Amino acid sequence: MPFADLPPLKVHYQQSGEGADIVLLHGFTSNLSIWMFGGVMEGLADEYRVSAVDMRGHGATNVTPADYTSDVIAEDLLRWMDHVQIESAALLGHSFGGVVATHLASLHPDRVRAIILSDAYFPGLQSLEPNMGQASVWTSLRETLLQVDTDIGPVVDFPHLFSIVGSWDDRQRKHLREQLGPIGERWLSSLVRLSGTSAGTDTFATAGLDADRIAATSVPVLALYDEHSPFEATSKFLNERLADCRQAVIPEANHLAPLENPKAIVAETKSFLAELARR
Repeated sequence: MPFADLPPLKVHYQQSGEGADIVLLHGFTSNLSIWMFGGVMEGLADEYRVSAVDMRGHGATNVTPADYTSDVIAEDLLRWMDHVQIESAALLGHSFGGVVATHLASLHPDRVRAIILSDAYFPGLQSLEPNMGQASVWTSLRETLLQVDTDIGPVVDFPHLFSIVGSWDDRQRKHLREQLGPIGERWLSSLVRLSGTSAGTDTFATAGLDADRIAATSVPVLALYDEHSPFEATSKFLNERLADCRQAVIPEANHLAPLENPKAIVAETKSFLAELARR
């Protein structure tokens, strides 16, 4: 597995294909395998050089006790791009990965050719999404954890979730592994890894990327929101406030489009980047 030695991090990444660069950024508590299981990486690599990166504390990149805000992880990404000699790239970010992509474009627009957002939720726009806890991803997780006598509550609260994860006994972990399957088991492992860090709080911090700064995004943006996305208000904000924003709906997806409808993500991304190349 390739690693970039960027103290205090050893950043794990994978690359495939040749051509202009696309960098894939997973969501919070996920890892780069989300782009491989569904075939997004393979689908883009026939036309581009595609890199998928495990962000700080995720996948095979090492855990740090703190520093998980989007501005810090954007700088991690910039250091990695320097290391692998990527001068400029299109960034495709799922969920929190989209926040990181937007933050990097805000700080270093010369290094970001375009942004593709996959159902991104922005802490700086949290006032627009007061019912985040009603999102089916959280409600489904809540229902699953009730089977092991654990109630994470109706409000999205990762610090609370992390503290619960640390208290589970072997019986509860075994039952959850059986319920969640291989992908879910990997996700469960990521919760355990992050449970002793500040990630649960940091990831939901605005970290300077407030509504005005998001609206000032100067690079072209493709905002992909899932058919059953909980973030309709965010999608509307981006469409109305960004200077150069194209939107599309990913059918039959519910916040996990890289796994639920990867072909649509590949098709929309290729169409968007081809359009940019013709400008």
